[in-house]
Amino acid sequence: MDRAYDAVAGYYGFNCEGCEDNCCKQRFYHYTLVEYYYLLEGVKKAEPELVRTILTRAKIVTETYFKELQIGEILPLMCPVNSDGRCTLYEYRPMICRLHGLPHKFLKPDGAVQEGGGCHRFELLHKAAVRLDRTVAYTELAQLEKELRAELGFKGRYKKTTAEMLMDMVEHLNLNFD
Repeated sequence: MDRAYDAVAGYYGFNCEGCEDNCCKQRFYHYTLVEYYYLLEGVKKAEPELVRTILTRAKIVTETYFKELQIGEILPLMCPVNSDGRCTLYEYRPMICRLHGLPHKFLKPDGAVQEGGGCHRFELLHKAAVRLDRTVAYTELAQLEKELRAELGFKGRYKKTTAEMLMDMVEHLNLNFD
């Protein structure tokens, strides 16, 4: 996944350096337990002080989500894992964090091809000629998800932001967190 992204980014000479529209302020939803457990691995391996910082931020972000529902406005909130413009759990980041920014395509199970544009900065700088093919990444993630759900007996829907996943980890890890 990372190599495919790097190849397309390299084609354009595209990177995120100097971007004022930080994608870590977008509210991305993650739909797989696989991503939850992978992020959990990163949290387990992180230094305790970093974990406390991340979870403190996650609590603030999720509380703000609740307030946003009350006022009916969505605010651009920084991902709780981001510190000084960098992902502190970069190796364990979810798939959309790995694939966002470049124009993309994927072959849907019904045979139709779905295409999407790049991020705002990409579209200001480039015209989409080459697209990142997300088909293999989506297919492999779906297979892993299917296997994990069967193992766990999980049949429900899953839709969480990174902040919400982190707050679930407080319970998962039995942390005393205030």
